[in-house]
Amino acid sequence: MLGHPRLSVNSVSSYQQSLAADIEMWSDLGVEHVALILPKITEVGWDAARQMVTSAGLRVSTIFGPTYRPLDAERSRGWWDSDQRGTVDTVEFAASIGAASVYVCSGAAPTLSWDEAGEAFCELVAPAVARGAELGVPLLLEPTNPLRADISFIFWQRDAMDLARRAGTKVMLDLQSCWYERGLEQVVRKNMDVIGLTQISDYVIGTTETGNRAVPGDGDIPLERLLAMVVDAGFEGSFDLEVMGPRVEEEGYRSSVRRSVERASELLERVGA
Repeated sequence: MLGHPRLSVNSVSSYQQSLAADIEMWSDLGVEHVALILPKITEVGWDAARQMVTSAGLRVSTIFGPTYRPLDAERSRGWWDSDQRGTVDTVEFAASIGAASVYVCSGAAPTLSWDEAGEAFCELVAPAVARGAELGVPLLLEPTNPLRADISFIFWQRDAMDLARRAGTKVMLDLQSCWYERGLEQVVRKNMDVIGLTQISDYVIGTTETGNRAVPGDGDIPLERLLAMVVDAGFEGSFDLEVMGPRVEEEGYRSSVRRSVERASELLERVGA
């Protein structure tokens, strides 16, 4: 097996490949612990995806669920019902393949106050939270870079923690979108009980594209210090590797995934994960 046993490889890291191509690549590289994304699942269909993943013997840390339409959109459009149902469907699919969680962004809310948006999010995800509790598959809330106001209104880890407690979800600790936050260690230690997964990637200072990430060690995020912080705070879950963007496309998926797994695994070993 390639990589640390607590490290999964997110299929975002080979974004333009199909699920079948991902599974072939993971098999060739010796990757057995992965994370899935909904577009690749729905492309082949729930049943086919379930068969492909289970036949490959993959262990799934999480699934990226629906990208929500704006929370303030007119509900007569049907978006609300569709997104709500899609989240429940993803949770049920996750349970059927033994995935540990499902994660989502909050959805945009350009005309709402923060508190109004929070109330809308809690209402939107309530059925999936309840179904997840029945099936043992928690829903995780992922904050984003502030430039992604098209899909989120949660831009700070402390806000994600607060909203997660209100909504009954857990939280994705995405180091890409929080490494620069003031008081991050205190936020992590105080809210360790709601952290469901930690996501790893790197960022090159000067990059202005939100989706242009780097292989761990190729950028400027102090990953070893941050991972040590998470481990020392008592995190016992999985670490998910999510690299993407022009650098990854130029290098090629097999090379970038292999290097990312090797470097992230070395970091996790050094911090005692």
